[in-house]
Amino acid sequence: MLSVNASEARRYLLEDPCSLYVQSKVDPKRLQSDGWGIGFYVNGIPHLVKSEKPVYAEYEKFSSAIRGINSRIILAHVRRASNPRGMHRERIISIKNSQPFKHENYIFAHNGTINIPDEIAESLGEWKQKIGGFNDSEIYFWYLVKEMTNGASFPEAIKSFQRTLLELWQKNREKYPNKNRPYVGLNVVFSDGESLYAYCKYDKKEKQAKSLCFKDQQALQMSYLISPTSLSSPRRRQTEKTNGNPSKADTS
Repeated sequence: MLSVNASEARRYLLEDPCSLYVQSKVDPKRLQSDGWGIGFYVNGIPHLVKSEKPVYAEYEKFSSAIRGINSRIILAHVRRASNPRGMHRERIISIKNSQPFKHENYIFAHNGTINIPDEIAESLGEWKQKIGGFNDSEIYFWYLVKEMTNGASFPEAIKSFQRTLLELWQKNREKYPNKNRPYVGLNVVFSDGESLYAYCKYDKKEKQAKSLCFKDQQALQMSYLISPTSLSSPRRRQTEKTNGNPSKADTS
């Protein structure tokens, strides 16, 4: 959520009929049960509140965390863990694997799976040392941070990641006979403390699951709600297609 003035996000995270809390448990076959997190800013400094437990099992903790947050920019995430390495579950479910992730003034959350995380990690150089867990999304994050630290804009960093991902997939795909693509969703919400970026990319040729709340809309599509003083995403039905281009919102 991005707003002109510091605001709370209780409506969108907890109270709305399709709030993040509701989305975590509305479909018993797709429970978002592997952790949750909220990222926000206080005087320009990013902060995170995270848990490795299902948000629907921690209503009081989640509600209390929301009540204590008042910020122009708020990012929240509920997790259904991907596991492209085939690791034991106890290794991929932990607070350090929950999203969002942060570094300096950046906060990031990803929806999707990077199917060749180890190959991407090897492309990070010294930034590989920053990886703290076993979440493939974290490797995506550090790649973007690396590129932006080296002077790239957010759209440029996204495009660089995709080029590198496809190049490494082409070089290594024979190692993964059971995988038919390098990723499942590259959807990102990202903030530098001033602006909020949203990027939506998925393979339209693949049969997709339906939206958790709206069964006549495919999953992975970007949705957002705009008011005179705020923007929240995802929220309602899709109102504008992004065609794979990063979208930026700020209040300047």
